[in-house]
Amino acid sequence: MDKSRLGKICDTIEKATLNITMAFCAVMLVIALMHVTRRYVFNSALTWSEEFLRFSIVWYALLSASILHKRNGHLGITIFREMMPAKLRRFLERVVIYLATLTVAVVTVSGTTLVISTWGQITPALGISMSLPYAAIPVSFFLMTIYGILHIIRDIKGLPPLNSEHMELKE
Repeated sequence: MDKSRLGKICDTIEKATLNITMAFCAVMLVIALMHVTRRYVFNSALTWSEEFLRFSIVWYALLSASILHKRNGHLGITIFREMMPAKLRRFLERVVIYLATLTVAVVTVSGTTLVISTWGQITPALGISMSLPYAAIPVSFFLMTIYGILHIIRDIKGLPPLNSEHMELKE
C-alpha cells in the first residue's frame, strides 16, 4: 500500500523517537549503576544523578506514550466494547479518535505555556532550567497530535486504524 506523505513522516518520527527512548534507557541504566556503585562501594554518591534520572524517566515515559499513541497501543477496556452492537462500537471508536486528538492538542498548548512560565527556574542539582524537563510534555503531546491527525485522515479515507499488533518498524 502506498503511504501518504504524512504517514511516511510519522513513521520517520516514530523511528527517531524509538531510538531516542532506547538511548534514554541506556543512559539511565549507566547513570543508575554509577550512582549505586559510588554510593555503596565508595560511600560518595553522585550529587546530580537522582535528579537526572527523575527527569529522564519523565522524558522516556512520555516519548514512549507517543509511540503507543501512534500504534493505538494504549490500554482499553475491551469487554465493554465487545458487548456493544457493531454500529455503536464503530461510532464510539471514531469519536474517541477525534476526542483524543483534541485532548492531546490542548495538552500540547498547556505544556508549552508551562515550559514558558518555568523558563527562569533552575534545578538544584543539575543547574538547568526547569523548562527542559517540562518540555517533555509539549514535545510528546505534539507528536501525539500529529499521530492523531494521521488517525483522523485514515478514518476519513476509510482506511483501517493503525494497530500495534500488526505494525512493524522497517529498518
